[in-house]
Amino acid sequence: MRHIFATGVLLAILITMTTATTRAMTCTDREQVCFAYCDKHNPGPRCKPVCRELLSNCMSTGCWESKITAKRCGIDRQ
Repeated sequence: MRHIFATGVLLAILITMTTATTRAMTCTDREQVCFAYCDKHNPGPRCKPVCRELLSNCMSTGCWESKITAKRCGIDRQ
C-alpha cells in the first residue's frame, strides 16, 4: 500500500513539474520566464539584455537555448 501511495505522489510531482516547464511555448513567453528568473535570481544589469538576445534568436530559429535551460525547439515565434 505504501508503494502505491509513493508512486502516486511521485507521479503527481512529475506531472506538476512537466506542466510548469511546458507552459511557456512561445518565444515571448520564454522571454517572460527569463525575465522572472532575472528578477528572482540574477537582478544585475546584464541578465535582461541576455533574455532579449535569446528572444531574438528564438524568433529567427524557433529554438530557445540558454545556460539555464536545455535547448528547446519547435517554439511558436510570437
